[in-house]
Amino acid sequence: MIAYYRMSGDILNQSESKRFPDFFLVGAPRCGTTALSRYLTRNPQICFSRPKEPHYFTKTRYIPDTEELNRDYLDRCFAHATPSHRALGEGSVSYLYAPEAIEHILHFNPKARFMVLVRNPLRMLPSYHLRMQFLLQEDKADFAEAWELESARKRGEQLPKRCLEPRVLFYSEVASFGAQIEQLYKIAGREQTHVIVFDDFVSNTLGEYKRILEFLNVDFDGQTEFERRYESQMYRYRWLQQILFVPATSDGKIVDTLQQRARKYNPDGTKKMSFVKRLTRLNKVPKSPTPLTPQMVDIVSETLRPDIRHLSQLLDRDLSHWIDE
Repeated sequence: MIAYYRMSGDILNQSESKRFPDFFLVGAPRCGTTALSRYLTRNPQICFSRPKEPHYFTKTRYIPDTEELNRDYLDRCFAHATPSHRALGEGSVSYLYAPEAIEHILHFNPKARFMVLVRNPLRMLPSYHLRMQFLLQEDKADFAEAWELESARKRGEQLPKRCLEPRVLFYSEVASFGAQIEQLYKIAGREQTHVIVFDDFVSNTLGEYKRILEFLNVDFDGQTEFERRYESQMYRYRWLQQILFVPATSDGKIVDTLQQRARKYNPDGTKKMSFVKRLTRLNKVPKSPTPLTPQMVDIVSETLRPDIRHLSQLLDRDLSHWIDE
């Protein structure tokens, strides 16, 4: 199959292919990707995908042909793109843990750029665990129990019924940023990868934002006000969450959720969809992640210490304080 792409205005075959994204915010989860995507969306030279996380290249486990790519990805996620946008991008954090997804992206755009935020895993993991519960991928409310189940789950045992991708519950691997960054470097190259440390992103948001724009070859838009916090959430009623939220199946097809049925009933996406969105909002409640217990701090630190040492070497920066505080 011949791949077609456009990069920085260079169109290889305009008649068959539409504009392919220039950059991908691939992770890590619960490390500030939502905040960064909002800042980037406000830049008039950037077109960010709708939705922020389509996860197209993890749902589609093969290289699609041009027609399928246009129909199922580009037309759906970048219909709002205009010639004035210098860069197109999206923010599927699942790509960081799926090397085949990175390879498929590079198949269509060998010059694609990748951004990663990394965070102290002792802070990131409680937030991530809560998020997995909210998304109905995790059924264990106690992080210690979920952590202990990793080996069994790798054997295909004790997986939640609604979990479509077991890898999201391998907590030690999800937080192994050193291994993930090294893998990304090998596939995409260091020059096409930009790593942001969450601590820097919080303490000097403007400076980090400007560096990101430079990496993307996009002009600074004058933003100086950056929202600092996005609250973690949990559902009020699990039974309602099961109706409102059903993720894509492992083969990439969308199951018949309440939202899908609403679209069929009202194709213009107005009244019925607004009702579903109201229900979704009503079922959300703010909830702060439960910090790791001292015992789990010791266990997680001992497990991830070699990886943090490796990440420090990759970034040429000492991050040992993350687990040696």
